[in-house]
Amino acid sequence: MGDILFENDVFNILLQRYRENKLAHAFLLETNSLDSCYKDLIKFVKYLSCPYEYNDNCDNDNCHNCELLDSGNLPSFIKVDPDGTLIKKGQIQEIINRFQSIPIFSNYNIYVVNECDKLNSSSANSLLKFLEEPEDNILGFYITTNKMNVISTVRSRCQELNVYYDLAKTDYKYSSVVAEYLNSVYKNEDAILYNKVEALNLLSDRSEWIDFFKEMLYILYSYLKNKSNEFNIRLLNEMSDKEIVKIEDLIKSVLKYLQSNGNIELILDKFVLEMRDLHA
Repeated sequence: MGDILFENDVFNILLQRYRENKLAHAFLLETNSLDSCYKDLIKFVKYLSCPYEYNDNCDNDNCHNCELLDSGNLPSFIKVDPDGTLIKKGQIQEIINRFQSIPIFSNYNIYVVNECDKLNSSSANSLLKFLEEPEDNILGFYITTNKMNVISTVRSRCQELNVYYDLAKTDYKYSSVVAEYLNSVYKNEDAILYNKVEALNLLSDRSEWIDFFKEMLYILYSYLKNKSNEFNIRLLNEMSDKEIVKIEDLIKSVLKYLQSNGNIELILDKFVLEMRDLHA
């Protein structure tokens, strides 16, 4: 059977791990497109749930798992979305109740928690049995646009994967500002002063700063994928990939503070101080 091609290659890697019987029991998927990630995930679930050999044009009259999945009626699959602003404990209890028995129509009971950063402590704690005492026939997928916002009891028990789409098509509205800022604070002992005198005047409001740091994150992701420093950012030429990944995590932390209405000046100072530790 030929490989199934997904829009994002992470799922091809997961497919290979499945074939090698090396799948983890829970995955935290950070993405810049919830819809694209879920579309690829559903295709992956179809493969896992197929009793034969899955392909996109399957016409096997003896199996209706894909039809059941597409209609939301496959007993071994459940997806949870936020109910309002939160994912509630009762929604998680539905997963627990559904998966008390072994899967009948497929190899796994599979659950998806979409926008898992909307879990609160109560609903997250309800999932701990699945996460701390995993059963061989249960797989969990947690999807978010910012893993730094995911409650630690969930994040620490999942395998984390970055599932990003169309980075080359990103409209880099702030690219020149991002480059100016990073080049100005990198290895600059006066970076705190630069923040106060120059940086705070680069953008006018919180929403712009959020977009600014999101774009910074995408530029770093794109660099690690393509090794093209098209915006001439000095640190990309001087820091290791491992160090750049740490900067990505720092940016996600910054975004979390910005989205929580933290003080912008203090957040920028935190960024440059922690950047300094990375290249000290």
